[in-house]
Amino acid sequence: MEISVVHISLQPNVRKCCGRDWERLRNGRQSLPVRSIRRPFRFVLITLAGLLLPFLLSSPLLAREDSARLVFQKTAGVPKTSVYIVKKGEWLAYILRKHYGDVPVSLALVRSLNPKIKNLNRIYPGQRINLPVREEADHPETADADRKDSASPEAVYRIRNGDSISRIILSELGIAPEEALPTYRLIRRLNPEMENMAQLPAGQTLLLPPAPGREPPVPPAAEPVQTAARPAEQEPEKTAVKIPPAGEGLTAIIRPVVGRMRGTVTDKGNYFIPLGENAQVTLDCFLIPVVELDDGTTVLLDFGNRLSEDLKGLIRKAWPNYWFLAGDELREEFAALRRIVNNSRKYGMDKAERPLILTAKPEIQVYPDWIIAGRQTGDAVPYRQGLFLLGGGERPFSPEIRTFAERNGFIITEIAGGRVVGQPASRPAAPPEIADLKDLKGIAFAERLLSILGEKTVRNAEVVIFNQARDGFNLSITADLLLDKGERRLIIHTKKLPEQFVRILKEAGTEVILLGDAERGRPLIDSLLKGINIPVSFGYFSFRIPAEGNRTRLAATLPALKATAGSQPLYLIDFDLPPHALSLFLGAGGGRIIRY
Repeated sequence: MEISVVHISLQPNVRKCCGRDWERLRNGRQSLPVRSIRRPFRFVLITLAGLLLPFLLSSPLLAREDSARLVFQKTAGVPKTSVYIVKKGEWLAYILRKHYGDVPVSLALVRSLNPKIKNLNRIYPGQRINLPVREEADHPETADADRKDSASPEAVYRIRNGDSISRIILSELGIAPEEALPTYRLIRRLNPEMENMAQLPAGQTLLLPPAPGREPPVPPAAEPVQTAARPAEQEPEKTAVKIPPAGEGLTAIIRPVVGRMRGTVTDKGNYFIPLGENAQVTLDCFLIPVVELDDGTTVLLDFGNRLSEDLKGLIRKAWPNYWFLAGDELREEFAALRRIVNNSRKYGMDKAERPLILTAKPEIQVYPDWIIAGRQTGDAVPYRQGLFLLGGGERPFSPEIRTFAERNGFIITEIAGGRVVGQPASRPAAPPEIADLKDLKGIAFAERLLSILGEKTVRNAEVVIFNQARDGFNLSITADLLLDKGERRLIIHTKKLPEQFVRILKEAGTEVILLGDAERGRPLIDSLLKGINIPVSFGYFSFRIPAEGNRTRLAATLPALKATAGSQPLYLIDFDLPPHALSLFLGAGGGRIIRY
């Protein structure tokens, strides 16, 4: 195992602070008077002592593997200030543009100069604000760099769900981890209205500096200087061997689950965490994977217990949305996943004690093993993801069922053999058409329904009642609908015929089914189907997945009129049914569904 320490890099610009005194001291001609260094270094020494003290006193930190690197950069002296009196109708961004033009100003610096103003976004006319005075001559190199940055065209970036400032800097801009801190400071200056970089609201925009491919990159920080280095740390980098984390199986479950929550899991490359304006932590994600949820919650998976309590304290102080899980907390898969999710303010994960209702009519219930649910916010439909643990021989849900569930706000994640079952490569089959008769009534309804059942009918057919050769005169009627069914002949009529006509027709083998012209719904279906000797009954018909076995993962109940025509059942319903729900009811048994 490679043993090294957390790297600390200091970049004081002593020469600029001390002028000729430093030259004389370096050349050995004289000692440096105390009064020459007292004022320039007092602020720097106090700041560095406060930052370094936890590391110098923490012996466990010096024994960690090289999984995190802490980098400090120089802290400027106390800046000169001027007092500005707020006028009516002014706000901070307007004042900064008015006072400094296009030159970016650090909002953190303005905030530190005005500790008595709790919220700089709420200022009032007559209020006094301390503003820093620019001193470009004191730091020509920094001033040149700032002018160059301000002259370069900034890019407007729209924040996406799950974005973090680290991902944007490292991925979107392609900045190396050792160059991330200057870029972070520049982004803060370009976006003074963005007070909390730990929570980037989706949909809002950020001004980003040009990417290195288009403009010269932000000057990198100096290489870290190793302190209290052990002999093993001096070996060439190519001989170092990284030990993979013990949680590859866990990340195989976490990654797709978090991905379906619009989050990310990073287990390759480096991850950058800024600590204020002057320090950064760079993590090796191969050893310490990083989980980011879309509400800004970030969880570091410290499988090897590499992060010291002091370092965790520094990170949490700067970023309250960061959490840490150590080795003992990552042993059991679902307990670890639950800790990750429950650290979020937006989500919660619990064992599913009862089924969840996807739709009320028809009633469709799912029986997950675990449920991840979003917190209820207003009238919005909360997020829901169900985790199903498949036993031996259990088959995953069909693509049609997955599609139906997702369209009803429920994400299905199935886990078998310690891994998430992948989404099917093929798209779900096009759902069968649901015959829609809800706008029809009377003869039009009867004609369409009989056609669905495979019966051939004739509209406005002439039917003879009295024949001249037999009865001495001719008399016929025009039937609204005529159906020949084997040896039987059926007249479906909307107007009542004289009893004598009905008797004569029946003696000739023709039966009359009387329907109301405006009749519709269940009475019409009963009269028609019973008249043609097709049995029909109303009931609640249940379906479950899997169809066999003691364990149910999905159950559906369909209230319908059921008719049997041929070998397949016919279900007539009086409500709208989503097309992809058909596979729940017509999977194994087949049949048809009609909306009336």
